[in-house]
Amino acid sequence: MDKYKNKDGIELNIGGMTEVGRIGSGADLTQEVVREAIKILNMYDRSCKISMGMAIGNCKKFLKENFDIND
Repeated sequence: MDKYKNKDGIELNIGGMTEVGRIGSGADLTQEVVREAIKILNMYDRSCKISMGMAIGNCKKFLKENFDIND
């Protein structure tokens, strides 16, 4: 899978930033939130579609809350 790019072709480059070019702890915190979202997605019973749906719903809620995304 390719990295996400916005309409201007810009993609995130958090891992490639040097200490001087770092955004501070914001980049680290963003990575931590994404790691946590991945953990949430992995926490479901693989044999149950209801459990999978709940994990997806919980992850969406978690990301919306942490990135202040309003529908």
